Amino acid sequence: MRLPRRRTLSMPGFMQAIFARVRFGYNPGRMRIAAFLLLLARFLAAQEGFYRFAVEQDRLSGAPDFSWLNRPLTAADRLFVCGAHFCRVGPDLKPGTRDDERVRLFGTNAVFGGNFPEEADAQRIARRLRRLGVNVVRLHHMDTSPDRNPEEARSILTTDPYPTLNPVSVRRLRRFLDALKAEGIYVNVNLHVGYEFRPAVDQVPPLPGAERLPTQSKPLHIFYPRMVELQLEFTRRLLTALDLKGDPVLAMVEINNESSLVDAFQRGLLERTVLGEYKTELERQWNAFLAAKYRTADALRAAWGQLPEGQSPEGRNISLPARQAPAAVLDDFLTFLAERHAEYLRRMRAVVHEVTDRWVPVTGTQVGFGGNLLHLDSHAAMDYLDNHFYVDHYNFPNVRWDARDWRIRDNSSVGGGLAAFLNMAAAREFGRPYTVSEFNQPWPNRQAAEIVPTLAAFAAFQDWDGIMHFAYTHNRAWDSKVPSGFDLSADWTKYVSFGQAALIYRGGLVREGGKMIALPVSSELRLRAAREGKAGAVAAALQAFARYEPELALMHRVGLERREDTRLPMLPKPSSPYRSDTGELVYDREARLLVIQAPQAAGVFGFLERRKVQAGAIEVELAPAARGFASILLTALDGRPIEKSRRLLLTTPGCTFGTQPGADPPRMQKLILYPGTTDWYTIEPEPGSTRPSGPRSAGVEPIWMERVESYVTLRTGARRLQVYPLDGAGARLDVLPADAVQRVKGGYRIHLQAEGQPPAPWYEIVAE
Repeated sequence: MRLPRRRTLSMPGFMQAIFARVRFGYNPGRMRIAAFLLLLARFLAAQEGFYRFAVEQDRLSGAPDFSWLNRPLTAADRLFVCGAHFCRVGPDLKPGTRDDERVRLFGTNAVFGGNFPEEADAQRIARRLRRLGVNVVRLHHMDTSPDRNPEEARSILTTDPYPTLNPVSVRRLRRFLDALKAEGIYVNVNLHVGYEFRPAVDQVPPLPGAERLPTQSKPLHIFYPRMVELQLEFTRRLLTALDLKGDPVLAMVEINNESSLVDAFQRGLLERTVLGEYKTELERQWNAFLAAKYRTADALRAAWGQLPEGQSPEGRNISLPARQAPAAVLDDFLTFLAERHAEYLRRMRAVVHEVTDRWVPVTGTQVGFGGNLLHLDSHAAMDYLDNHFYVDHYNFPNVRWDARDWRIRDNSSVGGGLAAFLNMAAAREFGRPYTVSEFNQPWPNRQAAEIVPTLAAFAAFQDWDGIMHFAYTHNRAWDSKVPSGFDLSADWTKYVSFGQAALIYRGGLVREGGKMIALPVSSELRLRAAREGKAGAVAAALQAFARYEPELALMHRVGLERREDTRLPMLPKPSSPYRSDTGELVYDREARLLVIQAPQAAGVFGFLERRKVQAGAIEVELAPAARGFASILLTALDGRPIEKSRRLLLTTPGCTFGTQPGADPPRMQKLILYPGTTDWYTIEPEPGSTRPSGPRSAGVEPIWMERVESYVTLRTGARRLQVYPLDGAGARLDVLPADAVQRVKGGYRIHLQAEGQPPAPWYEIVAE
């Protein structure tokens, strides 16, 4: 892996002139000036190949402003499940009628205190999100970190017995919902995410030998009766307090984040967390299941081929099996766990519909945490399915979430075979809506500009129903300009092309695949995948047990079907480069390149190195000074094909870093090798620190973006082409000079981010 190349920058002329005047003879004043200039020169040299950039979110306008995708939500915009997708009810306010209209959801997450803006901030944050083309916000981790002081408003709960709502947070959130609704943005309400039950406060049993229950009480909260009853009451109180009955702002409800009994069994968590009274209760439910299914020891012994001495269904004393138990035993236990989870979800869904109405879409947990293919059984009564994935998620080699001891691979989704995309595609079930409510390639990954536009294009091709970046912000530091962990706000690498991704996905600039490949998954296959497959690895299980090739998702729409017919369709053998059946997406695994070549969208993502890459109406070539990786996207803004468009937006963001805190002289942050490794990376610690990493929000202003110098040849019939670099507010800077926009056969060759040009990651192109 290569770290950013340095490029030679000449000393500004005014500095040369001053140096010339102070270089001869001793003079204290001159020497102070010279020292200052030397310091400044070193500061500038440290930033070679980068330029200062920050988005002015509250002033953003012009070409990067995608507010026009939204309008205020009204009663006609109520969402419901219409077959395999989400629809709005339409002017007649009735679902299932001729005026229903399909809706795709593109958005982000609000997390912890970010769910509860002060009234003065609610409207401006909602407007910011609208400018990004967002039409859904997932309200996440609202139940985590209950507030001792309600005025802190970091949680929807207080520290009183669960589920005591925080009235300050409720009031703030309701006003935020109104602000979002006015900007055409729905919400996805999450119920149990991070709350950890407290035995002394919530009157639930303690865990033997432990001061606290497992993190977020998972998976005890799914089956322990009192915990379930308390969650049902929380659901009633929350949805009632927010007055969401009949409110079009409510798009959907998620019951439980990233947890299931089957998944806990697969990962070895049951044996470590289900102890004491919790184990007694789960064994009671397990024995009730066996007694109902087999009734007698002889019947059970015939099914299992064995039965421990002294244990029987009649005696209700059969132990919970270990993960190494025979297949017949495991199949029964996995079926039991899936049914227990299904019962929990059915009860929670019923309360959601009791408090709101039966049209509100509800799901349980994510497919990747649902026990592989057995997720389809536990979630059979849910209205839609959801999933999560991350590329290059933080790794904590010692203590989880240690802010000063973390590392990343600095790898690429496109460069790594798009494995996460392919796993998401394989987990979708035909016949129900499918969303990905969390995804990211978090800072400071240097290839992160690729993740949002490439997923938007892939999800549009697969015809999914919602994608939600994680997250807009984790707190209320709304005006921070420093990149921080998972947050989109101030991560200008992703922010720059976010609105274009919204347009691609919501506007259908990339068409859905023409052919659907349905993969039948029998009950036997679902159990085998849960028993033998790796947790969350749906595509790998299908490949191992059903001869499925994950790369088929790059060529056609793919999905699962629950049916006992195990005959597989005749599947083509995919080979690289993979071309979608629409012809609009091409992925070359060996070249590590993904190309979008749709009529109104063209892009090149990945490791171009020194190749010329054709993408529909554009050809892209990196200049010698560029690192070799690029995320370059062109979209028409007037609904016309690119060749005939009169107004376009071109983005070419690079990676971003802050300025190193405490460095003297000031300089940009560095991505360094994690100590003792050759393939893990972290941000360098602050001066004087003895820890391996700087915090994931370690930088200070100014923020520096990598310069990605390139040549983009645009095929167009325009007689004249003007290319405007845009500033952080989206306003036009000086038009690029004639020598940077040269007419060639069939169009124009544009030189971007060249020396002497105003540096910018986005450009408005006007054709005449």
